[in-house]
Amino acid sequence: MPATAVSIIRDAEIEETVTGWLKSIFRVVKLPPEHAEVVLVNDSSINAFVAGGQTIFVHTGLFTNASSIDEIMFVLSHETGHIVGGHITRGITAMERAKTTTLVSTILGGILAVATGRPDAGIAIMIGSQGSAMGQFLTYRQTEESAADRTAVDVMKQLGYSMQGFTNIMKSLRRLERLNDESDGGYLRTHPMTQNRVRDLDRFTSNAPQVKHDISFERIKAKLIGFMEKPADVLAHYRGNTFVDKYARAIALYQKHELDKSFKILDELIKESPHDPYLYEMKGQFSLEKGFIDQAIKNYEQANRLKPNQPLIEIALAQSYLEKKDKALAEKALPLLIQATLDEPDLALGWRLMATAYNYQGKDLHADYAMVEYERASDKLSAAQKRAKKLLSKFDEESLYYQRLQDIISLKDDKD
Repeated sequence: MPATAVSIIRDAEIEETVTGWLKSIFRVVKLPPEHAEVVLVNDSSINAFVAGGQTIFVHTGLFTNASSIDEIMFVLSHETGHIVGGHITRGITAMERAKTTTLVSTILGGILAVATGRPDAGIAIMIGSQGSAMGQFLTYRQTEESAADRTAVDVMKQLGYSMQGFTNIMKSLRRLERLNDESDGGYLRTHPMTQNRVRDLDRFTSNAPQVKHDISFERIKAKLIGFMEKPADVLAHYRGNTFVDKYARAIALYQKHELDKSFKILDELIKESPHDPYLYEMKGQFSLEKGFIDQAIKNYEQANRLKPNQPLIEIALAQSYLEKKDKALAEKALPLLIQATLDEPDLALGWRLMATAYNYQGKDLHADYAMVEYERASDKLSAAQKRAKKLLSKFDEESLYYQRLQDIISLKDDKD
């Protein structure tokens, strides 16, 4: 599945936590941990994939349907196996070979049909070649899946996670298949199981230790369910008095527009964990979305103190400042936005807010530049290039702004 075809969710807590898990896996397989990156895909199916590079895309459904961190670690380890093995690049080559084989045989079949006057001979060659080419490709897929499994098994052992996680994933998939008329099948479509794969993995799952209890996994699951499921269902499920239960209920109550009750629970959690930046971030988010700007600023400032240089928190705090429509607060927003866009230059919201901050200061030229970057980050490359060409002559040729505008003008649109 191409990355451009998916809906992405950004969340500082989830990204930080899951990337931390992935870094531990990268260390085991001798990949640079600083290159570990996880992207959260808004999709309820159980799936994960690598689309090239060292970024792993993980569906939200993998978390909401998982029962332990061991299931997540198996999938992340398996996908890392594809990265280590270079399977994405080689897989594309294998598919191209299959297509080429089919194309050449189809042409040959057409020539033979004309030469002999026997269309059936040509059709036989075409069908046979297609089956042969696809068979070769599927054999390649099975080989690479088995290789990724071996990596996953080794990583799980070294990090102390249970291969029972794999068994539980398969149970979840089969449960979903029974519940739905159309099979969920996401993971099994992209990770085809064969008898050999099942047999090989069974050796490691039959006597596997108990799965781990991990509070960070439970928090992620509760957070996603809290935001994505019906509030009544969330409140019915998370009825206990644990941190995770309260966390999910606070989100569900916010979704029900019962802000006072939600804030009461969040305040209890903050009292229990006063150094948890994500609790302040969540209270800041709820305050900002409901228009309580002063309260949003207070909570986002505390989140930023506890978790400095976190781009999503920096942008949220800057947005809160700008909502006050105050020049002094706009000046406080600007360094936050500059740092956030340096760390994540493809965050479109950061550039749009930067344009607003510059406008408050009367720096229209810099605001226009920020809008060029905003349009580029928003996949509006032609609009960005048109604006950049008009803006280019207004900057000194030796300036970084001029050079960056030149770079944007020279970019090629993927849609072309």
